Amino acid sequence: MEELTGAEKAALLLTYLGEEAASDIIKFMEPDEIQLLGRKVTELSDAPKDTYVIVADEFEKQLKVDGGPVDADEYLKSIIHKALGPEKASAIMRKISNKSEGGGIGTLKMMTPKIVADFIRNEHPQTIAVILTNLPPEHAAQVITFFDKRTRIEVVMRVATMEPLAPGAMEELEDAINQNLAGTAGLQMRAMGGVKSAAEILNQTESESETEILSVIEKKNQDLATKIQENMFVFADIGKVDDRGIQRILKEITNDQLILALKTAEDPLKDLFLNNMSERAKEMLLEEMEARGPVKLSDVSAAQLEIVSTTRKLMSDGEIMAVGDGGDAYV
Repeated sequence: MEELTGAEKAALLLTYLGEEAASDIIKFMEPDEIQLLGRKVTELSDAPKDTYVIVADEFEKQLKVDGGPVDADEYLKSIIHKALGPEKASAIMRKISNKSEGGGIGTLKMMTPKIVADFIRNEHPQTIAVILTNLPPEHAAQVITFFDKRTRIEVVMRVATMEPLAPGAMEELEDAINQNLAGTAGLQMRAMGGVKSAAEILNQTESESETEILSVIEKKNQDLATKIQENMFVFADIGKVDDRGIQRILKEITNDQLILALKTAEDPLKDLFLNNMSERAKEMLLEEMEARGPVKLSDVSAAQLEIVSTTRKLMSDGEIMAVGDGGDAYV
């Protein structure tokens, strides 16, 4: 087997350690970090047993420091750095050292999507909607995948029809979560969310579920479905980004993501990306696309979703802008 990356070693080690130990570790990770490791676990599902043992042995050797670690914080930072790289290690260390976000929404943010879903699935759809609007959109999108179709649609509709945040609602939400979501009847009537929140959650949802949810909402409330769609940013909308913005996006994504994402892209959008690359990079990308051959549509959708997520973050940070059909720029 080829030399493993840090993320691949971490995924194999989590699998080797077992469910309980792995759960204790990933609670300190961000949703995107968990998603990365999840993909690696799936990709390496057929790895030889010897590989797991080798990775575990390597980790054990790192633990055998003569006399023990001199500085516990530095030692912890070191082994996490070796497993996941500097950027993710810093994020995890911030999570570990940050004691201020130990309850309420902070607790849910550190839980895996499945655990959050199990924690709130028996609550009233309005309560679920309120909670999801307070999670990062990508986290909320993963949580709703663990609900049945009816609940997903009901929750997204409630998110979309909520009004601006009511005074004191956040405090009540935090108290309700800290009390195991007990006594949330009053909270259910509080106003939060809105069409934009629903659109942000759907933007991060797997395309098949997104289409299904919007289809049912459209049948129930055409006007609401239209408003949600108007607030959504999909892969094709990247065509509204100017050349400078495309160049910025290219710095944040991998060639593999772009190759997959462009498989089903319209020619104008494909040309927009290619024309903002150097001639050499463009030639190499086209050669790789041709050599790749047929790919799974689910892989294409996943890659497009990742690029959309990156683009939306750059927009949110004010680093790039897109121009609407009417000529107005929006962030």
